[in-house]
Amino acid sequence: MKAQTYQLNASGPERQGVTQRAHDFIDRLPADKSWVIEIKQYHKKRSLDQNAAIFGLAYKVIMEATGLEGDAERKQLHRDFCGDFFGWVTGPMGHRKPVRTTTTNERGDRDVIDTATMARMYDFIQRTAAGFGIDVPSPDPMWTQRGRFNAQDMAA
Repeated sequence: MKAQTYQLNASGPERQGVTQRAHDFIDRLPADKSWVIEIKQYHKKRSLDQNAAIFGLAYKVIMEATGLEGDAERKQLHRDFCGDFFGWVTGPMGHRKPVRTTTTNERGDRDVIDTATMARMYDFIQRTAAGFGIDVPSPDPMWTQRGRFNAQDMAA
């Protein structure tokens, strides 16, 4: 039987129908097999703009200020911030590794963090960098909108 996902939107008019379909699906599961049913609260995943702000703005400023260069050092910087933000565990042969990253959970499964956690992580990066005398600016929430207007102005 194929896995199903049902999303109950807060106060949505379709909520009763979705709930009924989920119950019906559970009732149809073969009784001669075991099943895992997981229900978790919905959180909007971090946005591409948030991801771009961390990698394209925050890490860029930090790398320029510290002399770090290239993709390998940017990945290491991200790993270090993930570990400092989410915590560290001891991995194979005593090496430490982040408890989780922005895209994988504690078990190593793909699990993109939500927008609120990503915003807290950006704040953490700003505070940490400030402790080293590096000013990481806040991302401009109107950047993409302003970019569209500028492109329209230039086309005219």
